[in-house]
Amino acid sequence: MFDKDSLDRLFEELRDEFELETDWEDIQHDAHLAVAYADAGVLDDQVASLDTRIVEIVQRHNPG
Repeated sequence: MFDKDSLDRLFEELRDEFELETDWEDIQHDAHLAVAYADAGVLDDQVASLDTRIVEIVQRHNPG
């Protein structure tokens, strides 16, 4: 399950990589969904519905 530190690192990396992208709001949306899916243990079942760039970063920062 994500804790504050892992969430902070995840969203910091997202900002560094994608904040200037035109689809920044969609990226944030997918990141929040991916975190919720990861915490619920169903991220692998939902990856097709998420931006692949986000899934990789969420998996890298997932402490669980």
